[in-house]
Amino acid sequence: MQKKRYFSVATITVTAMLIACQVVLGNLLQVPMLGKQYNFGFVPIALAGALMGPIPAAIVGGLGDLIGAHLFPAGAYFPGFTLTNVLLGLWCGFILHGKKPCWWRCAAAVMISLAGLNLFLNSLWLNMLAYVPGRGYWAWVTVRAPNYLVEVPVNTVLCYLLLQAMKRVKLPAELQLKN
Repeated sequence: MQKKRYFSVATITVTAMLIACQVVLGNLLQVPMLGKQYNFGFVPIALAGALMGPIPAAIVGGLGDLIGAHLFPAGAYFPGFTLTNVLLGLWCGFILHGKKPCWWRCAAAVMISLAGLNLFLNSLWLNMLAYVPGRGYWAWVTVRAPNYLVEVPVNTVLCYLLLQAMKRVKLPAELQLKN
């Protein structure tokens, strides 16, 4: 069995390109919704997880958030959001890497990543940043939860279609998706 090479030229190059995509898709392409902003920053993180595994996907999530927060600040930098993106990358890598892309894997990655990690952890970070007496953590969760009813199916379809398209792209053997 061949040992996984995280520092090959192909892996570093694709990781850097996906970090750039995460910065752009996570910060520039945003749709305002009640209580949150919908963005496409999940897509490069999920793609990194499927192609390269949990560690590179966590790097894409963490560095993408860190760079994006400094290039396009919407307030003071808070490391909790970066931690959420790192955990999102780890989860996507564990669920999607080395397996044949299918609907239920994409749905599991999206449900846990967005509805689980983003909804609950980012609501905690927002409560810590903008605490309003009498309106605590659960107020943030209840305001933001309906948005995820829209975001989860959209991202599931995007993730599945992207992974299906990536099977036809000629990549180095270490980055190929299973058929």
